[in-house]
Amino acid sequence: MSTEALEQLHERMLKEFLRINPDVGTAVGLHDPYDRLLPHGGRKRLDDTLTLLEGWNASARRQAASQELSGEDNLHLDLLSMSTDIMRFATDEYPLWKMYPDCLESIGGLLFLMASRAYALPEARARDVTCRLRLIPDHLKQFRTRFDPGEPVRLWTGAAIESCDNFPGLLNFVKETFKDCSHEHRDLADAALALEPSTAEHMEWLKQLLDRSSEDFSMGRDRFAKLLKIRKIEMSVDDILALGRDQLEKLKQERAKLADRIAPGKGVDEAIRISHNTAPKTFERALEETRKEMESAKEFIIKNDIASIDPEAELRVVETPVFLSPMLPYAALSMPSKFDPVQKGEYLVTRPKNSNDLGSHLNEGSIINTAVHEAYPGHFHQGVRSNRKHWMLQLNTMIISSDTFDSGTETCEGWAHYCEKMMFENGYRATDLAALEMVNGSLLRAYRVVADISLACGEASFEDMVELGIKEAGIPRNASEAEVKRYTRTPGQALSYLLGRELLISLRVEMETTLGDDFDEKRFHDLVADYGELPFSLMRDGVKEGLRKH
Repeated sequence: MSTEALEQLHERMLKEFLRINPDVGTAVGLHDPYDRLLPHGGRKRLDDTLTLLEGWNASARRQAASQELSGEDNLHLDLLSMSTDIMRFATDEYPLWKMYPDCLESIGGLLFLMASRAYALPEARARDVTCRLRLIPDHLKQFRTRFDPGEPVRLWTGAAIESCDNFPGLLNFVKETFKDCSHEHRDLADAALALEPSTAEHMEWLKQLLDRSSEDFSMGRDRFAKLLKIRKIEMSVDDILALGRDQLEKLKQERAKLADRIAPGKGVDEAIRISHNTAPKTFERALEETRKEMESAKEFIIKNDIASIDPEAELRVVETPVFLSPMLPYAALSMPSKFDPVQKGEYLVTRPKNSNDLGSHLNEGSIINTAVHEAYPGHFHQGVRSNRKHWMLQLNTMIISSDTFDSGTETCEGWAHYCEKMMFENGYRATDLAALEMVNGSLLRAYRVVADISLACGEASFEDMVELGIKEAGIPRNASEAEVKRYTRTPGQALSYLLGRELLISLRVEMETTLGDDFDEKRFHDLVADYGELPFSLMRDGVKEGLRKH
């Protein structure tokens, strides 16, 4: 078959996929007609998606069997197979869809995107938001059928109650966004008001669900190992766990040496206190410093020829909306949409609940490290470049929801974590205080490896890992609890930061050895960013082929 025929198959399947999952249309920037729709809230969505993926995969393999395909065509097929296997695993073997009773978190994310991104006139976006609000009552009814009987997890049911409690705050944010669209605002406000009985009913259902929820959330070692195998992670569970524990010890030693330079003879606590005292006096000032740091990092990259920066991309630094802050204790990135002609994103910075925590959240070193991780050359830069590639290279991210699992985070999170170290080693803000925060961040990522695996395998309790986070990573209890809650329902994600960085460093060393003087750091960085949404094993193939062709 020709590549053109395979492309036509992919395009037909994308339209069918978006018909089943219109929320994905919004997320990737294909807004019409998807912004006016919601997916089915019950199991039907999962079954229909899995049936589509299985048929799509089989058809593509049959058509491709007799032809020689390009390297990227083969990447598309490999990712389609992996995505199908991930979806099957999440539907049947570890059914998150009937364990995690929170659908308002994902709906809230959609509404936030529609309100915060100026991809269309405000009046048009307000009308589409109103259409979606009117569909939510039926969606909630469909969603509740998942738990008849279902297997709700107590910890996650509590999180769902919190999301439901925060949902009115999101609606207020949306209404405020469109307040200048007089006619559309009235319709939107009426739709939000009409939604109140449904969300109240949903809250009562969640509270009743809590009474029959289970404490057990772990998938067990065998299923966790199978998930890593589906993701084509070549290290064993024990090897990854050993990596995390080994790094914890090495990083603590490195931190002690740094502390002795910063506060001779006074220990780590005093060095951290000195670091925390570098924080701006107010959160508003910290936001401004974050904006400046982001631009400074971008200028450094351009000046030193480290990576190819898209001059048209736009990234706004904004405070995390209150309704999202429980899920984002520090900072996060709202990525640009795949099909948006101008790549725009939001760098969300969370205001600490306690103003006394400003020093631990937003000190000078933390602002530097986080700006590199989230913005340049980290997530935002990588997202912009990968968005310029064929959409099939992001198929795995399209199927990710609260019902399934990440399958490429070792690449995107590994890249952002790699960038922290790489930029420092290239001389960017290379001070001891910046190094201290970078090492503290690495300690957190090493702890995440231990916590992620221990929780997923059922070999540690929630409280065990909260205490370990406080002890080993030095994070406050409220932040540690928020971190561990996230790990429990995203098995295999939290380990991706450190694992991905180490795999990426190993790949770079391999290519430097293979290519010698022909190794081009900028070219390497551009290729890793291009394939940034792929699982590491597939990204590695794309990078190697790109370097060979250069």
